[in-house]
Amino acid sequence: MTIKNKINLSLIFFLILAIFLLAFLIYPLLKDIKNYSNEIISQKKEVSSLENKIEDIEEFRKNYAKIKPNLEKIETLLTNSEAPIDFISFLEKTSRDCHLTIKIVPAAITKKTEESWASLSFSIILTGSFPNFLRFLEKLESGPYLIEIQNLSIKRLPETELKSKEFENLSLGDIQASFLIKVFTK
Repeated sequence: MTIKNKINLSLIFFLILAIFLLAFLIYPLLKDIKNYSNEIISQKKEVSSLENKIEDIEEFRKNYAKIKPNLEKIETLLTNSEAPIDFISFLEKTSRDCHLTIKIVPAAITKKTEESWASLSFSIILTGSFPNFLRFLEKLESGPYLIEIQNLSIKRLPETELKSKEFENLSLGDIQASFLIKVFTK
């Protein structure tokens, strides 16, 4: 074997060894480095997200003392869905104060899935003078409950109905108002 062949054979051997090292040592090492760097990046994002959440929680804790009275006020605006006795008493007292006769019929309960808040509905029929009815609506609006009035219809009582026993204490020009009222519940 000549020196030239030995050199060529040595070069081929080192070339094969270099390819072998690249294929089986350096490439997997670079692949692992890439995977680890991607993992580190995702962990940094997660840590950043957690830090933002912690900052939000700390800010909420600082502001909670300011918000707490308002939350308590909101809680008082909602009526008890299982026993709305206080709300019905409020309606009856308000109608008495306004010199109106009232009939209250429970209509429906809506769940939170249909609307943003759960609510109770009542069908209400009021009879009396129109100014007293307007006063009743004002008191309802400024009352201690969160309500929504729907389907309002007002009709003037005809003379024939005024002669019936039900409307005997009413006068000509009085009205009968019927509407649906929705009260939001806890």
